[in-house]
Amino acid sequence: MNSKETRGFIGFIEKHKGAVALTLSFALYLASWPLELIYPSAANIVRAAGEASLIGGLCDYIALNMLFEEHWYLPKSGVLPRNRDRLIEGIAEVIEREWLTPEMIGDKIHALTPLDRLGDYLKTASLRTVIRPEQLQRMCTEAARYLQPENAVALIQQLSSGIRKSSGPLDRIRLVLLKAVVSKECARIRQLVRGLPQNEELLSAADTHIHELGAHLCESSSTVRKTADHWMDELVGQVVLASRGEIARMVKENLNQFSNEDIRTQIESRTRTHLDWIRVNGGVFGAILGCAFALLNAAHPETLIHYLALHPHLPLW
Repeated sequence: MNSKETRGFIGFIEKHKGAVALTLSFALYLASWPLELIYPSAANIVRAAGEASLIGGLCDYIALNMLFEEHWYLPKSGVLPRNRDRLIEGIAEVIEREWLTPEMIGDKIHALTPLDRLGDYLKTASLRTVIRPEQLQRMCTEAARYLQPENAVALIQQLSSGIRKSSGPLDRIRLVLLKAVVSKECARIRQLVRGLPQNEELLSAADTHIHELGAHLCESSSTVRKTADHWMDELVGQVVLASRGEIARMVKENLNQFSNEDIRTQIESRTRTHLDWIRVNGGVFGAILGCAFALLNAAHPETLIHYLALHPHLPLW
């Protein structure tokens, strides 16, 4: 047998260790019958070991099947299918109350120090690399659309409406001149915003301000950092409040999407090795206990008295 076949054989034994243990128990029980023709006393011990091992393995096999399968001849079988809703409810509550509480989420967000990371990123960021040229052009075009002279003039008229009612001709002339200047400046700013992607000087100036913002975010004593910390605390607080009950609801929705067979497959795929070891241990300990009880049955009082009569000088303590 080459190494590949050996690995395949060992893999088969490892994967089906429970069935292999049950088969060996049955073979041990069958071997006790021809052995009785040669060594009756030894056959009784072997048979007792085989019987106990076989019973232990079968009982463990039935018990494990009772977890997943419902049979009329097995009372209270199908533990998982019958208690599916209770199990899902319990899992969801445990996850939200103990494993993934909203407070834990908030603490984890703070522990990640997002502002420090954002500051470090902004200190080396550039509009040329952060935003694609076509996307930057589209953003600048949209921003320029909101810089309409009419909007600025309307705002000035609203702010100066009280003055205009009580002002004289000179103030009205001043307001007309102000409108003209605002319109001209708005048009100039709109042109600059539209041409930002092609203006290297403006891009460099924007990058400089971005780097300064990143440096301020990394300074714990800066006004920018204190303001950002306040905003972050408020945001995390809102996230914590909004997530109450949502974690459990999300877990229940996800688990309810699985059928009973899917849940069984998920559990067995992760615990099959351990479940099979239960069957193996049942057979092994059954064989050991069977041998022990067979030896106890063989050593009945008459045998012990006869042995002591043949050896009267043996100490009794």
